Amino acid sequence: MKDFTTEQMSDMVNDILENIEDVQGTKTETTLTTPTTESKFPCRLIGTVLENINKTRNAIPIRKTFQFTIEHWSNKQRFDMEMANNTDLELRKKNIVRTNTSPILFDPITKKYRLITTYEVRYNAITNSFEYVK
Repeated sequence: MKDFTTEQMSDMVNDILENIEDVQGTKTETTLTTPTTESKFPCRLIGTVLENINKTRNAIPIRKTFQFTIEHWSNKQRFDMEMANNTDLELRKKNIVRTNTSPILFDPITKKYRLITTYEVRYNAITNSFEYVK
């Protein structure tokens, strides 16, 4: 059995997101901190990964559920929607699915739009694989 940590999950998601091309074929920045007026846009913000241990054997976690948010920031609402769609397509390859979407908000400080999406996946330590959350 292999344990999979929240740090490993965050790193894996970051690696996936850094390779996505969107907004007219450009690669977007990926960050773990809230964008400022000096940040490069468009960008994605990976929220804190939450972990829930679903099943243990002899006090060793054998199944966990991971949940996290991704904020999509850009100049236009349509770009946020395109970025979220591209995020969905790439994360689904690892069985990570979107479970919630917030309304698009305008940030008056950065003067950018922000779309927050929530994702979940279940990790099986016995098979070392990701499973859809049902």
